[in-house]
Parts: sequence; structure tokens; C-alpha cells
Amino acid sequence: MIRARLKFEGEGAAAASSLHPDNLPGMKVVVGDGDFLVEFSAEKAGTILATADDFLMNVKIALDLLDKVEEVGS
Repeated sequence: MIRARLKFEGEGAAAASSLHPDNLPGMKVVVGDGDFLVEFSAEKAGTILATADDFLMNVKIALDLLDKVEEVGS
């Protein structure tokens, strides 16, 4: 079993909750105050890389959307 961990600090924590429905088996997200931790586990390194890549793209999209919402609300 291969394990990987990513820690996000700052504005990324707001996006973590919105991504919960996209979590796959072998994936755990822990949201704290102003940060969140993502843990991945899989049998193959390629699976870890693909999962991390998908997750990071989803975080970027969620953050971009939050920025747009803030712009419209201002």
C-alpha cells in the first residue's frame, strides 16, 4: 500500500468541504481551522498521482469559483 499526504493552509480550507462528494475510496480529508489535510492510499503509484492530480484540479476550480462569488458579492 502506498500512502501520500497533502496539507493545504489558508484559503484552500474553504474549498475542502465543497469537494467532499468527490472523495474516492482510499481518500480521507480532514478540515481544520484555516487548513485541511488530504490523505490518499492505493496499491499503485500511478493511482496516487492520478487521484492527487484530479483532487488538485478540483481544488483549483473550487477556489476560482469562490473568487468569482466574492467578486460578484462586492
